[in-house]
Amino acid sequence: MIGIKGIDQVTAGMEKALQKYMVQGTVGMREAVAYIRADMDKTPPLIPVRDNNLRSSWFVNFVKNLQGGQAVVFGFNANYAVYVHERLPGEPWGQGVVPDNIDWSRPGSGPKFLEASLKRNTDEVLRLIANTMKK
Repeated sequence: MIGIKGIDQVTAGMEKALQKYMVQGTVGMREAVAYIRADMDKTPPLIPVRDNNLRSSWFVNFVKNLQGGQAVVFGFNANYAVYVHERLPGEPWGQGVVPDNIDWSRPGSGPKFLEASLKRNTDEVLRLIANTMKK
């Protein structure tokens, strides 16, 4: 009979390494999302603030993806968040969901605050995740 000795140890070692990478990846994603959130409050366009409801509606959820790995879902869940985020000067929204005169009185605030932060910080997000994977 021909066989390979030690296959159980190799498999167990691979499973342990995979679990470690999943934990480290989650830590990296958490750091990256925190970085994005902080950036939206310090680099224009900033999150608009009127009564702080939009800013405080920020959420982060970690979920299993279809392949069994981790995914992160984040954003703002105020019922008007998408309307404020996508609002561009001069665009009508009808139905009165968001007034044409959104209060952009916070200096540096404006539409596309989340999108702009994601675009400007792509390299930093990848660096943060990669650095946790090296530990």
